[in-house]
Amino acid sequence: MIANNKISNEILLLNIYNEKAQNAEKKQSYMIEWKLTKIRLNNDQKVIIAEDFNAHHNWWNVKIANLIRTKALVNWVRMHDCNLINTLNINTYHSYFKRSSSVIDLAFASRSVQNYIKNWHVNEDADTELNHEVILFTIVTEKVKLVENSLNASYNLQKVDWKKFNMHLQKTKNEIIIKMRRIISLKTKVIYLIECIKSAVKLFVFKQRICVKSKLWWNNELIEMWKALLSRKWIWKRCKTDDAWTKIIRMWNSYHDAIKLIKNQF
Repeated sequence: MIANNKISNEILLLNIYNEKAQNAEKKQSYMIEWKLTKIRLNNDQKVIIAEDFNAHHNWWNVKIANLIRTKALVNWVRMHDCNLINTLNINTYHSYFKRSSSVIDLAFASRSVQNYIKNWHVNEDADTELNHEVILFTIVTEKVKLVENSLNASYNLQKVDWKKFNMHLQKTKNEIIIKMRRIISLKTKVIYLIECIKSAVKLFVFKQRICVKSKLWWNNELIEMWKALLSRKWIWKRCKTDDAWTKIIRMWNSYHDAIKLIKNQF
């Protein structure tokens, strides 16, 4: 899959999953060979290209001796004067069944935008429940105005107890109506109603937290099991012993059994 987006009308962002595909000649190839090679950009185009490339090269992993699915990718990024954003040799993918790690989730930036890229890193505290690491980096340009993240003020509507919310409004309805009759100004009435709704929201609607889990059935027990599993995965990534692997499987099964049990109660 290839997707593209513009950042601030200046930087072109290309997202690529280098999956197997069938080209017009009905031959099996990979997406980069089939699609990316056909994309030509202007010399002054600022571009960031990132995703799971399924490619192995000693450019980003010095352990690689045999290059795999890299020719088309390397030719394209060099032709467009792109440099690697990744920190060299940092694993981004872990095959728990093969018990191996590799660097396949990559990001490249054209030379004109490379200086805007800051703080590339693997987020050790996050987990996708897949084998890929969560990778973060910041894009900062001179025209970017740093403001508070609007998501900080979002509300988690999935966790609202609408029954209690409605009951609260019903209980306060008469009081609201009486006060509304005393208010002459339409503008003041609107402001008062807004404040009434805000008061109810504060009681029954929680602010959205950007986290891995946000389900009605998610509880403290699952949180602790999740943290323990992340910790065990962290240990396995560094030692890859049979004992660490056995513990991951055991904890993974217990974790999902607990999820099934609690979901059946909803």
